[in-house]
Amino acid sequence: MFVITPVVLVLVAVVSLVTVAYHRDHSLTGQPESVGLDRPLTSVSTTTTPSSPTPSPAVSTTPSPTPIPDDPAAAPAAVNAIDALGTSRVQFGVAILDRNTGTLTLGQEGGTQFYSASVIKLFLVVDILHNVETGQDTLTDDDVDLIQRALSRSDDNAMDALWEDFDGPDAINQLISLAHLSDTQLPSDLSQWGETLISPRDVTAVYQYALTQLSTADQDLVMTALGNAADTGADGFDQAFGLLNPPRPATVKAKQGWMIYGSQMMLHSTGVLGSRDQYVVAVLSEQRTSIGWAAGRTNVDNAVGALLTALGPAAVR
Repeated sequence: MFVITPVVLVLVAVVSLVTVAYHRDHSLTGQPESVGLDRPLTSVSTTTTPSSPTPSPAVSTTPSPTPIPDDPAAAPAAVNAIDALGTSRVQFGVAILDRNTGTLTLGQEGGTQFYSASVIKLFLVVDILHNVETGQDTLTDDDVDLIQRALSRSDDNAMDALWEDFDGPDAINQLISLAHLSDTQLPSDLSQWGETLISPRDVTAVYQYALTQLSTADQDLVMTALGNAADTGADGFDQAFGLLNPPRPATVKAKQGWMIYGSQMMLHSTGVLGSRDQYVVAVLSEQRTSIGWAAGRTNVDNAVGALLTALGPAAVR
């Protein structure tokens, strides 16, 4: 006959208390919350240095990759550097999203509307892919080719076909809702897609939507096309400026834009940077046509160069 002695009872009680305490502690430990558009991004002014949040430790049986060190002062410094370059001949609008922290930093013109030029091609493609994923549309091999041409070579003919075949105006209106865009507005002449109004902060929201809400396959389609952006556009324009100014950062994926509207020219450089796509960057510019394309590209090169210097190694490696 087995008899439970008082000593055994005490040991059992102690073990039980330790086990309960262990599970109670670990029930409070959750995975760090992912950065997505299901919750608002934290927006800060250029005069406020965002503080880094303290993430909850993740419970994992395998070691996590070493994160890229984050400098919360880098994005405000980068935005300030571009704002300081503004002149009577150049209007810059800039926004930077740090995807490590979810912090969106806006320049003085970060919420200002600019004519989109070819940056709107990215907006349309993201909505098309959303509709395909939700069963509202289908893609042929020819459609995929049009998407790649529109993103990599900024091919206007490809964009015209996509705009017509996938109801561009309706797609942009849908994306305004999906990605919570604040400033995007279709032109009065709906055939002139390049005259859609966008803002730097809306551009970052579209990239973030693509990186968090599209399927892995569609993310790869978009980012591979942007990563393979040609130095020369389909129309022969030199689009190797700004984020694509040689030598371009190894990890950059960029969508450029350029157009003339009256006495003003638009030159935009937007994209993602860093080995883990840490930074989403939108640098939009409106400049006087009279200075010429070469001088206009140089102005954007100088702005993006100042931005990359301020962001530091995390943006280019």
